[in-house]
Amino acid sequence: IAAALASAVLILTTGQSESGGDASTPRDNVVVSRALGKCHLANLFLHTMANADGLAQPIDVRQVPGMPLMFEAVLDYNMAGFAIEATAVPKGSCEVGRMSTSAYMVDPGSSFVVPLDAQPLIAQSDLSPQAYSVNVSRLSGLETQLQSLKVRGAYLVPAPSASNLQTIKTYRVNLNLEEDFVRIDFQKLDNGQIVTMSAGLESAVSGFSRRLNFEDGISDSSQDAPPIGEMQHDMSTLMTTLDAGFERRVDLSVKSADGSRIDKYFLSVRRPACPEEKRFFDGDTKLCTDTCNEGFYGSTVTGRCARCLDPNCAVCELGEGCTLCLDGYELQTGGRPLASGTSKCRPTGTGSSMNALNEIEDGVMSYERKHKVVVMGALSAFVVAICACCAFLYCTSDSFWDSIRQRRRYIGDDDEDEMSQFGYHAESYRG
Repeated sequence: IAAALASAVLILTTGQSESGGDASTPRDNVVVSRALGKCHLANLFLHTMANADGLAQPIDVRQVPGMPLMFEAVLDYNMAGFAIEATAVPKGSCEVGRMSTSAYMVDPGSSFVVPLDAQPLIAQSDLSPQAYSVNVSRLSGLETQLQSLKVRGAYLVPAPSASNLQTIKTYRVNLNLEEDFVRIDFQKLDNGQIVTMSAGLESAVSGFSRRLNFEDGISDSSQDAPPIGEMQHDMSTLMTTLDAGFERRVDLSVKSADGSRIDKYFLSVRRPACPEEKRFFDGDTKLCTDTCNEGFYGSTVTGRCARCLDPNCAVCELGEGCTLCLDGYELQTGGRPLASGTSKCRPTGTGSSMNALNEIEDGVMSYERKHKVVVMGALSAFVVAICACCAFLYCTSDSFWDSIRQRRRYIGDDDEDEMSQFGYHAESYRG
């Protein structure tokens, strides 16, 4: 146990681990530092300036491979500057020199080197100093590549890495049969980037079998260790579905932090099909089967066990017509005849009541249909009568007024005759 603790202390003190490349900071250990006879930098931490709420964002610091005294960090496009904090060990014997307490400002697309010294105090002459440097760069805002990319339960060809994600945009993804979802995990290179996903339609896969072993140069994303501690860029996930024996193309669009550029990653995702003797995939057990569980049926369209439409059905045909119910339920019988594929399960013992209810419903429907016919007939007769009366009045009113006008004309003619006769007699009298 003592040997294991000593080796763990040594790894933490030197700031190096077997994984390498991860953000690392040396830890305080007086015994080991004194044994090496040097002052060491410890607890190196970079962060942005605090905002109005007093909050600051962390900045990842990584050791330059093969150079234990050099570190590097990358600022996002929207990070105008940074502040640095560090301590030296052994405590009380060493201090950090040339470290400014004010913020360092960095222009977009440029870099800045911060020198740091782990130096002994004046009274400690038995420890020698060490010079460190931190190279801090800031993104230009034009970047459209991701920092990391992987798909859970799948292997990608070629294997994506931080070095080739900038140049390689097309990948073939071989998804394990057990995975119902295509979960794409990625890290943005810049937190200001906007990543969206679009998926094409599924198409059947031909001539594709499950891979049992990973070849050289193909990474298994499930082997990556989860990150530890506070990080500058969190892992994000986008997800879609894929049935067994199908493939689909998934596109990831990355918009740059300044919004001026858009680039895409193209993922051709394939999932093997179940063997012919067990052609249905059970989503609960994640296994292929030839017989689905109660309440499910084998869908030849999707190649998986799908749930029956009736939740009380144990065996169904194509999800609709139930042929066997679960315990405590029975098929509905009697009453109205059921159409093919519409059989339903009812609680046991409720068949007679259901039949009575169906008969009552039939009676109500028949009564409604009969009275609807009567009402419609009466309404039609009423409308016809109204129309006939209107037509009669219209026709009779014309003949009536014509007779009145003609009678007035006859009366006028008689008056003229009488007046003419009266004038004749008057003239005779004057003569």
